[in-house]
Amino acid sequence: MDRGAPTDDELGPAVRREPDAYAVGMAYQVIVSPDGERRFSFVGQRCLALNGVTAEAAMANPQLLYDQIIPEHREALLAIEAESIAAGKPFDVEVAMRRPDGEVRWHRIASVPRPLPDGSTAWDGLQIDVTDRRAIAAELEGQRRRLEMAVEATGLGLWEWDLDAHRISWSDRNKALFGLPVDAELTIEEYMGMVHRDDLPKVQAVYQGAVSAGGGDFSVEHRIVPRGGETRWLLTHGHVVTEEGKPKLVVGTSVDITKRKESEERRALLMGELAHRAKNGIAVMMALVQQTARTASDVDSMQEVLMARLQSMATAQDLVTETGGRPVQLLDIVRKTLQPFGLSRFEISPELEGVTIQGDLAVGLGLLLHEMATNAVKYGALSAAKGTVKLLRDESPSGRVVMHWCESGGPQVKRGGRVGFGTRVLESALRPQGGNVDFSFESHGFEARVEFPRA
Repeated sequence: MDRGAPTDDELGPAVRREPDAYAVGMAYQVIVSPDGERRFSFVGQRCLALNGVTAEAAMANPQLLYDQIIPEHREALLAIEAESIAAGKPFDVEVAMRRPDGEVRWHRIASVPRPLPDGSTAWDGLQIDVTDRRAIAAELEGQRRRLEMAVEATGLGLWEWDLDAHRISWSDRNKALFGLPVDAELTIEEYMGMVHRDDLPKVQAVYQGAVSAGGGDFSVEHRIVPRGGETRWLLTHGHVVTEEGKPKLVVGTSVDITKRKESEERRALLMGELAHRAKNGIAVMMALVQQTARTASDVDSMQEVLMARLQSMATAQDLVTETGGRPVQLLDIVRKTLQPFGLSRFEISPELEGVTIQGDLAVGLGLLLHEMATNAVKYGALSAAKGTVKLLRDESPSGRVVMHWCESGGPQVKRGGRVGFGTRVLESALRPQGGNVDFSFESHGFEARVEFPRA
């Protein structure tokens, strides 16, 4: 087979010298014989600039250029050429090539196969250096990945709404917020269908208001009901993009604020609870001062009694504070309150073990126990050497806890002498919390039946 210069028919119309002239790449033509032997029938003069090898050298020895292709890419190129010949279609591939000076450059090689009469195949092609373009693309891709990672770290979901096409597009994160798979397709109606029905009018009004205003920013907090999930709170920010004064696109972000909203609700509940407790505490203290003033003979005796009563409240409150607002053990209240009076004088039933009460009730109950113990020391069982007080447990038909205060061994009890303070304390400290007390004066001693809800 003649290996001389190709004829014009062999070169064909695909071979152009213009790429060399405009410095966009190197045109070439390769003739591949039926037995696989290759030779360049044309190599553009930019061969030297691209490959570090002159066009004449490449024409004389085509292997100079093929050997520059790194091995793994060379094998891939041969496979692609074979597929192109079999299908009779062109190929377009990017390969890495190592120049004679050792520098590795990326090249885009596009070629069209054309059969020749003698059974050979002419490959008319173009080689373009794409190293810089790939470097820019890699940098952009790196920036995109870093941006995605930053957005992912913030938990932001991205979305846009094409008003003309009536189409919405969501990022994977935004779909995850709504419990949707990454390949889910969504309409604006389906999105609105997942907004909590109580918040839907507000969300629609915000969107329509921003669009009707002809652009601008908006934000709205609302609940959603994800598919197959629990209700969540979202904070949605949006911006209306206009063209020629007409709204065209709405873009924005969504972020899950469920934990923040739950925290706000807990804080509001806590503030309400604190306000409630403060109000009750003030009411109890007012009752304490008023009742103590009525029965005190002088300022010093009033101070002594009032301080003792306030200390009993403080003792009970300390237990509530120690538990962080959680239910308080009844026995802890009983023992701490009665300890100054000598616990050996009290028979406390083990059946009271494990009973818990709410904090507000604990303060009132501690105050009541202190008052009954004080009266027992002054007038009742504890004023006698052999007198005792029993604290027993019972159950009421409603399932509430009943604690009996039973005095014995003291002086004879006179009916109607010691309930004034206890009654007033109950009004302000126990009954609002569900507590109740019945007093009785038995022949053996004073008794009280204290009933209250368990925590």
